[in-house]
Amino acid sequence: MVKDVLLQEYLPKTRVYSPEGLWQYAEAFTHVMLKPSGGGGGAGIIQVTARGEEKYLVHSGSRQRLVEGKEATIRYVESLFRPKTYLLQPRIPLGRIKGKPFDVRVMIQRRSNKEPWVITGWCAKLAGPGYVVTNVARSRGKVLPIQTAIKLSNIEAGPHLLSDIRMIAAVVAKRLGRAYPTLREIGLDLGIDVDGKPWIIEANFRPSLSLFQKLEDKTFYKRIVSMRKR
Repeated sequence: MVKDVLLQEYLPKTRVYSPEGLWQYAEAFTHVMLKPSGGGGGAGIIQVTARGEEKYLVHSGSRQRLVEGKEATIRYVESLFRPKTYLLQPRIPLGRIKGKPFDVRVMIQRRSNKEPWVITGWCAKLAGPGYVVTNVARSRGKVLPIQTAIKLSNIEAGPHLLSDIRMIAAVVAKRLGRAYPTLREIGLDLGIDVDGKPWIIEANFRPSLSLFQKLEDKTFYKRIVSMRKR
């Protein structure tokens, strides 16, 4: 997806982790996200925030620790790493509801590689108290209808936000479907920043239905289950 011209503006600037890269990103963006490559569900994500005078706030799960000095910060951050390659990204200033960040899950499915992709559901994932990741199970967060989340949030949502999300989902599905011909469903996670711009977070090839089961309206859940039947 990184090479796709249509998607580039919706992808956060990303590079492989190195100590030098972390300091460059911290200086340029202040808030830096470290993510395990190929990870999912918010597992292993670390946020590092530059506080000035070589002090860094490290946020992992619900834990926060203020570390002084670059060497000490690197030691602590790397002690939190899982046995995977890590990636660096600037933190997306996600929209918030009462101070808690949320993002969006879009379910895209097709019955076979000869049939078109269809958006069969979407919802918002609201992080639990004290968490920077929106994984509902991990952070004890909530699932909301996407329109409800946007209305309750601090996002300056323009009239084309939902159509932009549909467009991004359609392009992602088309590109990934071409690369993986047997792929039949994608759980696409998108962040929406405070200015109402969508950002691609990750694409899950084995998305769980649990998010849609938590919605009071079961329309999306039933539609997704129906599409899974060959």
